[in-house]
Amino acid sequence: MASAAEVQASIAQAFDTYITELAQAGAVWEKKPAGAAGGEAAWCAREVAEHIASSGPFFGAGIAAAIGVAGPVPARISLESVDTAVAETRRTHGLLMEVVAQVRDDQVDQEIDHPRLGENTVGGFLGMVTYHLNDHAQQLKTLRG
Repeated sequence: MASAAEVQASIAQAFDTYITELAQAGAVWEKKPAGAAGGEAAWCAREVAEHIASSGPFFGAGIAAAIGVAGPVPARISLESVDTAVAETRRTHGLLMEVVAQVRDDQVDQEIDHPRLGENTVGGFLGMVTYHLNDHAQQLKTLRG
């Protein structure tokens, strides 16, 4: 399993990729993808941005509970523009990273049973964060097409 520092670096890199894509999403802020049937695949850039901004506290709260530290309170976030989205996403990602910075190497393999995401390890949960950011960065890039 990766070390806590390796996982932190992976999340930071994925966030940089995501925030770069988000900053370029103005032209597709309300544009729905052509031919998408439904669910997340049918989201416009604003919906993706609101989801990711909300996900920092969501993931942070789950990780915090698993490692026994105080964490952020999840909340749904509404965003009016790309500029607001970039600023708010940086803020909420900071809340997540305050928790991630407290993960120790000996906690990475610790098991978690998350009420919404099921059984995993702290490291697996952190890996989901990296995947999630990269996945939605690609979604924004595809929307800009």
